[in-house]
Amino acid sequence: MIDIVIFLALGACTGLLAGMFGIGGGSVLVPALMFIFYGMDFEASIVIYLAIGTSLTSIFFSALSSTYSHHLKQSVEWSLVTPLSIGMVVGALIGSKYATSLESNDLKLIITIFLFAVGAEMVFSYSQFIINKTKKTLSISNVTAPLHGSWIGFLSSVIGIGGGSFTTPLMIAGGYNVRKGIGTAAACGVPIAIAGALGYMLFGHGNSDLPNFTSGFIFWPAVAAISFASILTAKVGANLSHALSEVMLKRMFGIFLIMVGIMVMIS
Repeated sequence: MIDIVIFLALGACTGLLAGMFGIGGGSVLVPALMFIFYGMDFEASIVIYLAIGTSLTSIFFSALSSTYSHHLKQSVEWSLVTPLSIGMVVGALIGSKYATSLESNDLKLIITIFLFAVGAEMVFSYSQFIINKTKKTLSISNVTAPLHGSWIGFLSSVIGIGGGSFTTPLMIAGGYNVRKGIGTAAACGVPIAIAGALGYMLFGHGNSDLPNFTSGFIFWPAVAAISFASILTAKVGANLSHALSEVMLKRMFGIFLIMVGIMVMIS
């Protein structure tokens, strides 16, 4: 019972982050699920893969809710969602295959570096520096979008996120405002989550160390509780992103991610 309550609280946090920043919440979900699964005495060698697969599956639902809320506020650049998504799906499938072939410690190192990088971005706002310097530093078209989507999908699937940490800065560099970047990132998180989750389900199938209630590297009780709570709070997060200043909250969240990265590194 206590595990379900923890998963619900984690889902509520994930939904808020998805709505506010378009980041899917995987940057919190993966390390949190790792600690929870260790506490549930799951086989240590599969915990990180199970955390990533479960994270990607859960992100699908919060991304849907967040996308709808941002769509209502006309902050999704739909003309780019499809070409970006084509590349993201291919990249996410390749990424899930690559991640499940890595040693768990190597994958933990990759996730730790990512948490540090995103935490530093949240604190120092490098993407905002891009905005202040120029309106547009690269071109995003129907031709180049699938190429950008492929590397975003690959990295997102390896790390277990919805891709917003990469898609939002990409959109900003392409000349779009922050809110349009966040809304588009939320929409692109849907295909990344689907492709990544299918990959972890497929490549984890038949593993003898998996606990009950799993399909490959997806733990369904966690998915159900996290998704239920995140759908409710994603709308709140989207509304907050249009009503509040993000600067202080982003900095606090960045410091939190850096601390989580340190915990993952020493765990």
